[in-house]
Amino acid sequence: MAARPLRTEIAAVLLAGLATAAAAAPEPSDLRDLRVGMPVAEIAPNGYADLVCRDGPPRKLATWGEWRSCPADAAGHHAIGFAYADGTTRNGTRVGGHPALLTLLVGEDARVDGLVIETDDGVPLYLRKKGHLLGLQARSHWGAEGWTCAEQKAAGDESPLGDTFVKEECRKQLPDRTVTVRRELFHHAGRDPRAFVSRTRITVAALR
Repeated sequence: MAARPLRTEIAAVLLAGLATAAAAAPEPSDLRDLRVGMPVAEIAPNGYADLVCRDGPPRKLATWGEWRSCPADAAGHHAIGFAYADGTTRNGTRVGGHPALLTLLVGEDARVDGLVIETDDGVPLYLRKKGHLLGLQARSHWGAEGWTCAEQKAAGDESPLGDTFVKEECRKQLPDRTVTVRRELFHHAGRDPRAFVSRTRITVAALR
């Protein structure tokens, strides 16, 4: 059998190496060490703080293990709001540099069924105006390819902010979960210009 040229041998080795690396590369976590589908018992006990039930009467939780104290919704999810613990971040609870509100959804099987990341509207103007950009960062985090996006038209008094109007929802399906990213950027005609909308909402949901 004739020997292959050295150049062909090298190319074959490089391609094989790239394929192996791609197959071995793990999917990114959804937030810090959190990943939708993981058992609640595996969440780090010291990295998070201010655990509180999102639904029902206000109730603070001492640990993730108290998730059953929060009422379940129609889908059986227990919604827990949380923040980053002091000493684990320099600028409060931020995702991609944006101040954020975080919610974990726990199913009856004691696994994380969902994660919701929302930009915080109650921050200073210079931070709030960048809120819609978190959606672009999110799509890069979970991989730039494979998104299905739909744009919506303005409704009511919604108007472009300058020359830009954004009402967009993008969805990507991963092997065991889906990621939905909704971005908005506009203002309400005739209202205070500072009352514009610039926000992102990211929802990661387990496939069942």
